[in-house]
Amino acid sequence: MDRQRDMDRISGVQVTALVSSAVIGVGIMSLPNRIADQVKTGATVIAIVSAVMVLIATYIVAFLSRRFPYRTVFDYGPTIVGRILGKLITGVLLFDFILVSSIVVRMFAYVIKLFLLEQTPIEVIIISILMVSAYLVQNGINPIARICELFFPITIIALSLLLILSLQNFDFKELYSSWQIGAMDLLKGIPSTMLAYLGFEVLLIVPAFMIEPKGVIKYGITGVGAAVVLYIVTVVMCIGVFSGDDLRYLLYPTLELAKTISFPGAFAERFDIFFAVFWVLAVFTTIAIYHYLSAFSMTRFFGLKNYRPFCYFLLPVIYFLSLSPQNIYQTRLAAALVSYVGGLVSFVLPVVLLVTALLRKKGVSYREK
Repeated sequence: MDRQRDMDRISGVQVTALVSSAVIGVGIMSLPNRIADQVKTGATVIAIVSAVMVLIATYIVAFLSRRFPYRTVFDYGPTIVGRILGKLITGVLLFDFILVSSIVVRMFAYVIKLFLLEQTPIEVIIISILMVSAYLVQNGINPIARICELFFPITIIALSLLLILSLQNFDFKELYSSWQIGAMDLLKGIPSTMLAYLGFEVLLIVPAFMIEPKGVIKYGITGVGAAVVLYIVTVVMCIGVFSGDDLRYLLYPTLELAKTISFPGAFAERFDIFFAVFWVLAVFTTIAIYHYLSAFSMTRFFGLKNYRPFCYFLLPVIYFLSLSPQNIYQTRLAAALVSYVGGLVSFVLPVVLLVTALLRKKGVSYREK
C-alpha cells in the first residue's frame, strides 16, 4: 500500500492542472446561456462576482486540506466530527461524485451526438467514453494527473484561440447592458453561476497525494483562477457576438461562437469542429477525475483498500444514471439538481469542517511548525 501511495504522488503543477480540468468541462459550453436564462442584464458582473466567491470557497477548501497533509477528507473527517458523521460525509461525497460523473457523461454524449456524430446512438458514445475512462482510472491518480498536465495547456490554447478569433464578430455596444444590474438580479443570478464553477471540491481529496501538500493553496487557487478567467472571458465574448437576448435561445453558445469564425479564402471553414476536438479532451479529463473520485470514495465507504474493482463496478451505475433523463430538458433539470448537491458539498461541508477543526484544534498549523 505504501508503494502504491508513493507511485501516486503528484506535483503542485499537476494539482493545478487537475483542479482546472475538473472545473473546465461541459459548463464552458452552456454558462452564457445559463446566466442569460436567469437575468436579462448584468451577465458580466454576475460572472465576475461569482468567480470571486468561488475563489474564496477554493481557499477555504485548500486551507482545510493543508491542515491535514497526506490525508483525504475521508481520513480527517472522522477526526473532526466523529466516526458516524465521518461515514455520512463519505456517503454524501460518494453520492455527489457518482451523480456528477453521470450527468457530465450524458451532457458530453448529447453534445457529441448533436454536433459531431449525428447518426451514432447516444448509448454507444456513453459506453465508449466510460471504457476509455476506466482504462485510465484503474492506474491511479498519477496517470490522470499526467493526462491533465498534458491536455491542460492544449485546452487553454484552444479556448484562447477561439476567443481571440471571435473578436472579428465582436460588438462592444452589446456589453453596455452586461454591466447594468440591480441588487435583486445579482442575487438571483449568482447561485446558478457559482454552481457552474464547481470542480474545486476535488481539493478535498487530491492534496493527500501531493509531494508537497504545503503548497495546496497556491496551486489550487491557480487552477481555479485560470478556469474562471476563461469562463468570464467566454461570457463576455458570447455577449459581444450574440447579445444577451439571443443567448437565451442558444443551448451551447460557446460552440455557436466557434461556428461564427471564418477565414479568408474559405480556409478552415469548420473551426467549430477543430474546437470541439479539443473540448472533447477537456471533458474527458473531467469524466476521468470524477470517475476516479467515485471509485476511491466507494472504496473508503466500504472500508476497503483496493479501488480498482470499483472502477468497473461503477460503469453500469454511471451508464444507467446517465440515461435516466429522457430528453435535453430533463438532462438540464438533472444537471441543475446535481449542481445543488455539489454546492452543498463544495460550499457548506468544507466551512463546517474547517470551523469545527479550528474550534477543536485539530490538524496542523504551519505557523506553529
